[in-house]
Amino acid sequence: MSRTRLTALAMTALVAAAHPAGAQRALGMGGDASTLPAGVMRVTVAGRWDRANERYDADGTLRPLGANASALSWNGAYDARLATATPLVSALSGLSGFDASLGTLAVGRRDNTADAPMGIELGVLSRLTVGASIRIASHGIEPDVRINARRVEGTMGFNPAWTNTTARDRNALLVAQFDSATAQTSRRIAQCQAAPAATGCAAIAANVSGAQSLVASATAFAAALNQLYGGRKNAAGLPFVPVSNGAAQQAITQRVLGFGDRFAAFGNSVISTQGPVGGALFSPTDVATLLTDTLYGYNLRPLRVVHAYGLGEVAVHAKLRLFQTIGDDTTTIRGFAVRQSVGATLRLSGGAAPAANEPIAPTAGEGGSGFSAQSFTDLWWGSRYAATIALGYSQGQAQAFAMRMPAATTPAVGGVPFPLVTADREFQLSRTPGSRIDIAITPRLALTRNIWMGASWSLSQQAADTWTVTAPSVPPVGATTPQADASAWAAGTDWSVQQLSLGGTYTTVDAVHRGRATLAFDVSYEHQQVSAGSGWRAAKATRDVVTVRWYPRLWGR
Repeated sequence: MSRTRLTALAMTALVAAAHPAGAQRALGMGGDASTLPAGVMRVTVAGRWDRANERYDADGTLRPLGANASALSWNGAYDARLATATPLVSALSGLSGFDASLGTLAVGRRDNTADAPMGIELGVLSRLTVGASIRIASHGIEPDVRINARRVEGTMGFNPAWTNTTARDRNALLVAQFDSATAQTSRRIAQCQAAPAATGCAAIAANVSGAQSLVASATAFAAALNQLYGGRKNAAGLPFVPVSNGAAQQAITQRVLGFGDRFAAFGNSVISTQGPVGGALFSPTDVATLLTDTLYGYNLRPLRVVHAYGLGEVAVHAKLRLFQTIGDDTTTIRGFAVRQSVGATLRLSGGAAPAANEPIAPTAGEGGSGFSAQSFTDLWWGSRYAATIALGYSQGQAQAFAMRMPAATTPAVGGVPFPLVTADREFQLSRTPGSRIDIAITPRLALTRNIWMGASWSLSQQAADTWTVTAPSVPPVGATTPQADASAWAAGTDWSVQQLSLGGTYTTVDAVHRGRATLAFDVSYEHQQVSAGSGWRAAKATRDVVTVRWYPRLWGR
């Protein structure tokens, strides 16, 4: 059933049957301290829809969800091969301050979830309710990828020699020409120093130091050409080279021509008039190729619309009512009354971990297994006004997963690392979640005996995770180790969220109890909105929830 149809059903039920229906047992939206009468079962089916396109930073600043996947300059700070290319291009072109960059990357993102929580509970005793629940989860991510929108931002493109034999042969010929020119000129310098009057030695004999300097600079130039573009045997070059129409590539070609003229001045015309083959400016298609083609070392899936489906949660729970100063008939309350219960939940499964080779990975569920304890306090003033104060404490268990983990020095936006990470940075980790505290205050108003309206304010805070690298064991990279990188990123996983909710419930439970109806059920609609938060795991999400509960009696009366 679609969200529109379910919402319409809920709103219709809320305004229907406004006549009194007897004593009211359920308080409405949100959790409360009530327990089921002995022998009564509660079957719950719900639809829950979340959507978000923003998240919070550690200081509470809102940012687009795709901000960490965007880069003003996709350069050597994100890919070590671009960092290697930067000094090579500077040396070959003579341009100082050159930034080897694939361009400006902008990634928009919108998240949507459509979950179906389901549960069954049983009143074992009038004070004790036990139950189990599952949640069918669907999480979708819609990215919008743009690179070099003005078509001038990037300075580097794919090295054509990696995939094109003509380009590879041209680069190989150019490097061979440099090698030949330096070797021939070196021999000629030695011959002319031994016999300055020999034929063809006039230019060299007149400027021996100039000829020697040319050989040295051309040797270094050829080595840099080979390292960047490739050319010599078993030398493929780097995956990225300057774009063909860029200032760096044109400067390199001019320097090749200059070397040709200088060698010709000493009687050597081996070097041709062509420079190395440049690349093309990066496009969205090139981004997809870079991520998916195993040739380039990322081995990732493309940035695309992607969905995850599965069991989001499997849990068992129990609630025990400790005391109450009211009876089951809440319509007879005069003055102040209170009810207190405690609960415990054992989460047997919390959904699947995100795929390590998905750049922006959706998840089905919120984590692994764990345990939580709750306290519910219902406060009444007369039969129409009520409020619930709910407190919760949760602790998850350690969970093993694979993750592409960037170095701690990789740029981050609001504490979230750049998600496009090469395959050699994939590690097996063990994640121990931080403890979580939840507080919710939900005041309610009985419009009639069978219709409740309510609002809620809630606060959730979770401490930072602990990440431990379990495999592979690799030596330190620079000044850091994989474990140091893991600890650095895990330190930013704490978060907090404040949320406001508004909703209502229509119920026939007490009408059945009084013999005025035959089917015991309630229907609730709730709209939730995150109002404030901190930490990159806190999304500014909007949620709509439609819940239908059926109360069959198995024994007793």
